[in-house]
Amino acid sequence: MDPLVLHIKDKDKYLSFLQFIKQLDFIEVKKTTRRKSVDSNYDFFASAGIWKRNEIDAKGLRTKAWNK
Repeated sequence: MDPLVLHIKDKDKYLSFLQFIKQLDFIEVKKTTRRKSVDSNYDFFASAGIWKRNEIDAKGLRTKAWNK
């Protein structure tokens, strides 16, 4: 089976087209999820050092987190 991706420009005609396609027994309709776009301008290394003024270590963080 060869997958086929369709981009329907007119939202009003989308539902009628989808109903038509579902009536054809040789076509299987699968709903896909949209992927979130990745911000290519984000600089991961610019975040370095954001915790350097905070006086907490791993042990203190675990104590605060699990002290409930």
